[in-house]
Amino acid sequence: MIFPARRILVPDDLTSASRRTWAWARRFAAPGACLESLFVYDPPITPILGLPAPELTEADEESLRERLRARRPGGSDYRVECGDPAFRILRRARHADLAVLGTHHRVGLSRALLGSVAEAVARDAEIPVLAVGAPLRRVSSVLAPVNGEPYAFAGLALAAQAAAFLGARLTVLNVRAQAGGEGDSRRLVRGLIERLPAAARDKTRPRVATAYGDPVSAILEESVRHGLVVLAARRKRLLSAWVLGGTVERVLRHSRVPVLSVPAHI
Repeated sequence: MIFPARRILVPDDLTSASRRTWAWARRFAAPGACLESLFVYDPPITPILGLPAPELTEADEESLRERLRARRPGGSDYRVECGDPAFRILRRARHADLAVLGTHHRVGLSRALLGSVAEAVARDAEIPVLAVGAPLRRVSSVLAPVNGEPYAFAGLALAAQAAAFLGARLTVLNVRAQAGGEGDSRRLVRGLIERLPAAARDKTRPRVATAYGDPVSAILEESVRHGLVVLAARRKRLLSAWVLGGTVERVLRHSRVPVLSVPAHI
């Protein structure tokens, strides 16, 4: 059982996006949970005007910790580290049950050059990752896209947990390439729903939905009717996955509602 979470990692860059992230983290936290705020200083890749890249002094680190304490009340630990943000976050995530990250919705060249920390963490984390870009609000409906792959149930199981915890209705979406075979689609989804604990089914009252076409487009179109999207993240090593991104990364990149990803092996 992940929700409510007892150990939550909250990467923080002291922006308005991080303020929203902290609010979402507290919403998913258990009473007395450990909330760790992590600021990662990413030194410039190349020296400027021949000067060495600036390093954080002990005074700088303490100043940053004080700012975190002042802006993120209720935390258990406030950490400042230096290095690649995604690498540092993934390393600290080994000690957490859930990571909650803000998204800046970079697109085009800026995303291609700078990448997305949230996407990288969601792709490689060994724990569930919640990516949020909107202020905290009540979640009355949770969307769980599924397919016929074995890993799909991991996402559905976490979606049911989240929906039960939030007091929300669960919608299970199957996206098919083209129209037809609705009976097969519903049998697939019903079979997955039947694997959920009876208590979870009673609390979330799952609904079945079918869409057609590109999975990412269909998920994004349906997502606007829900307060949270939950997906299983499967690692891919093919070149296309690194260039275009997997389904989770592409949904996370464009979604206007929070996206909770779970490693397929959980």
